[in-house]
Amino acid sequence: MVISQALPPQNIEAEESILGGILLDPEAMGRVVDLISPEAFYVQSHKEIYQAALRLYGQGEPTDFLTVKSTLEDYNLLEQVGGLNKLTQLLDRTVSAVNIDRYAALVMDKYLRRQLISAGHEIVDLGFETSQQLEIVLDESEKKIFALTQKRPQEGLIPLSDTIIKTFNELEKLHEQTTLPGIESGFYDLDAITGGLQRSDLIIIAGRPSMGKCLATNSEIILADGSLATISDIYHNRQAKLLTLKNNFKFSLTEPSHFIDDGIKPVFRVTTKLGRYIETTLTHPYLTIEGWQKLSQLKPGNKIAIPRKINIFGTQKIPDYKVKVLAYLIGAGCLTKKSPLFTNKNPLLQKDFIKYVENFKGIKIIKDDSRERRTSSFYISGDLDLIRNNRQKFADSLKKIIKSQNLSNQKLADILKVSVSSIYNWQKGICVPNETTFYNLCEILKVDSHELDPYGISSIRNNGKNSLTIWLEELGIWGQTSRHKTIPSIVFTLKRSLLALFLNRLFATDGWISVLKSSQVKLGYATVSEKLARQIQHLLLRFSVIAKLKKRSVKYKNNPRQIWQLDISDSQSIKSFIEEIGIFGKEKAIDLAKESLNNKRYQTNCDLIPIEIWKQIALAKGDESWSSLGKRAGIKSYSNLHVGQRALSRNRLFKLALALYDLSLQQLATSDIYWDEIISIEYMGEQQVYDLTIPKTHNFVANDICVHNTAFGLGVAANIAKKENLPVAMFSLEMSKEQLSMRLLAAEAGIESNRLRSGRFVQNDYDKISIAIGTLSSLPIYIDDAANITVTQIRSQVRRLLAEKKGEFGLVLIDYLQLMEGAASENRVQELSKITRSLKGLAREIKAPVIALSQLSRAVESRNNKRPMMSDLRESGAIEQDADLIMMLYRDEYYNPDTVDRGVAEIILTKHRNGPTGTVKLIFQPELTKFLNMQNSSNYS
Repeated sequence: MVISQALPPQNIEAEESILGGILLDPEAMGRVVDLISPEAFYVQSHKEIYQAALRLYGQGEPTDFLTVKSTLEDYNLLEQVGGLNKLTQLLDRTVSAVNIDRYAALVMDKYLRRQLISAGHEIVDLGFETSQQLEIVLDESEKKIFALTQKRPQEGLIPLSDTIIKTFNELEKLHEQTTLPGIESGFYDLDAITGGLQRSDLIIIAGRPSMGKCLATNSEIILADGSLATISDIYHNRQAKLLTLKNNFKFSLTEPSHFIDDGIKPVFRVTTKLGRYIETTLTHPYLTIEGWQKLSQLKPGNKIAIPRKINIFGTQKIPDYKVKVLAYLIGAGCLTKKSPLFTNKNPLLQKDFIKYVENFKGIKIIKDDSRERRTSSFYISGDLDLIRNNRQKFADSLKKIIKSQNLSNQKLADILKVSVSSIYNWQKGICVPNETTFYNLCEILKVDSHELDPYGISSIRNNGKNSLTIWLEELGIWGQTSRHKTIPSIVFTLKRSLLALFLNRLFATDGWISVLKSSQVKLGYATVSEKLARQIQHLLLRFSVIAKLKKRSVKYKNNPRQIWQLDISDSQSIKSFIEEIGIFGKEKAIDLAKESLNNKRYQTNCDLIPIEIWKQIALAKGDESWSSLGKRAGIKSYSNLHVGQRALSRNRLFKLALALYDLSLQQLATSDIYWDEIISIEYMGEQQVYDLTIPKTHNFVANDICVHNTAFGLGVAANIAKKENLPVAMFSLEMSKEQLSMRLLAAEAGIESNRLRSGRFVQNDYDKISIAIGTLSSLPIYIDDAANITVTQIRSQVRRLLAEKKGEFGLVLIDYLQLMEGAASENRVQELSKITRSLKGLAREIKAPVIALSQLSRAVESRNNKRPMMSDLRESGAIEQDADLIMMLYRDEYYNPDTVDRGVAEIILTKHRNGPTGTVKLIFQPELTKFLNMQNSSNYS
């Protein structure tokens, strides 16, 4: 073998050009500082000069001729590098610093070749070390070559002064960034505690085999039939069909897959400019123009998504007369006296009310024109003459039926447990049975109640409630004071035309519409009941009418009184109201409003796209000028688009989106979303909270506001590959790659894994499977299912993958720790300790988290409290010491089938080297072997 005696690779001229460029051009140092390290210079004097310039640059000082000279003098290095003549020569030989980055690449090329030669010599020496095991020699050799591919300008002992400055710079970046400092696992609450999975961390996830956000309890959700239900009701009923926002910014109906009781949590009320509010935990995400953000990241002034229309109507039908009377009594009625009372000064409304209330049987309308009343009132009571007639009909029918059945009065009295005289009096019409006895009588005689009393029990009782009062009781609103009036639940399930009719008559009582001298149209409604105002605000939204709710103080009988006022100012909303709802008795005012709106160019300062949308438009337009884009979009004032200064109207955004051929911006411009501003976030104490899991879209509408909902190690790996698009290496020592693929496919497609394995999926599942296969195929996930793999083999494969991808690494997942083989040892605990230390070293080497799954010992089973502790780790040894993060999995359902936490898995953080410990709750779908987010499940310290 011939060993070359030639000089090592070097490029002296390139080194001189780099240093000359630094002395000549103040910007040059910034161009090469990340490309070349001092060690790359072959000539020692060049290395010292560059080191001096680097030191100045790090301190923010200039790197010109005089400053570098002064620094070299301070460190007594000027003469060593060749004195003033050397620096002068460098300047004289350099024309410019234009190609300095190219020279840096040449110098680094030669440096790496010298390093390769050096590594080669070391590998040759290793080859002669026959006392070392071959596996160790190969690993060390590979490590030396791998190190050359990693750009690490500084090695060995580094001054603290350099490190502390870098640390501060990193802190500044962390302070400014909106994303997590680590790699997001895809599980919100876990990321909230850990700050994401930290690079270079060794993470242990342990559990026994098969272990697998939220809203305040009164949050209301609209269902498919138009009814409203609290999230508490939905949780307990375990079924619902509700609204969700799709990726195209349109709403559709969906069904939750899980219903979660998340216990008692701190709750915060978010109030918006339109007067809407919702109470959630701090980790609950809201939709902003820049994506879903947790409440903890939001502040007053931020804008969140709410529906601008809710196109849901029921199918319920009730007679028109009942709809109108109900609206009149809710708007201008008294429901707390002995009989219903309607008060209004408008003769047209009085006549209309009387016309329709007369449809109720057995009632009498009594007008009250007493002097103390400024406005006429109408009492609705029972009609005594009609009651007497109906009572006689009842008596005749009863006598006839008893006779036809050959039933004696005595026997009937014994069965009913009443006196015989009562039976006689009933047959004479002197008195009638109470309601309970009446229906018992019908049952004994085997007759329908209408055969005895065609108009209901109220029509034959002198002291009974009239039919209108009984109906109001059935609706649940009888007895409500003005401040506590509400719209009964049946109204929310009415078909569209009947709901419009209800609102029409409701606005006829306390609503208004007028046209000001400025041609502005004023439309609104006022009530002293907050709940009623919020219900009306919601019902208007079904007709695409956006109303702003505010609390006002007005004078009433010389005393201040709080009212809740709805204002509708947006022209499109007013038009929708006029076209579909209208106001009875105010037809002239509506015609004037319609004329004013038709003659006025539509402008709005309400329904606008938030100003942050300009960032997305800028990305879509690329290098094209704004004026060019505006001109192509057909915007008249294209020379001044007020970029980044004004929020955009939907029309203008749509024009720009069309010009850019950007579908997502077009969808946003025509979306079902209204961007409402947060005006306050208030702490409301601790409350019972619930959450829902929504498949695919992961969001639903509550209180008319859009909110988000949300196998563990496998799920983390898949989430990182999806979200971060970083390579994920999975080493499965227990399952084959086919079994792992099946699990991933089941979770992605949402099809039970046992159905997939047995081939019992239906034709409709093929589309889901195809889409899931397409998604999974595009993910950078790599699987090795070799049994008995060693840390050395894992490290070797990870290095190769990292070198191939030439970038950051996402995650290494090992399933599971106890199946790994280490160096031969009599003590398995010591052997496992060496494995964990090696895995920790691998995490630091590749600067990516390494997750090792671990089994727990059976000691858990012997305790009353089955929640695992660190001491339960099997063959723990140094696992506790080496791990940066230890997470224990626990499912109460596994031990207590009747638990209220069915379908919930707890992730217990028992060790967290760089942060708090605590518990995170997730949803576990055993049929899919899948974990899902459950908002605000954290309880950490």
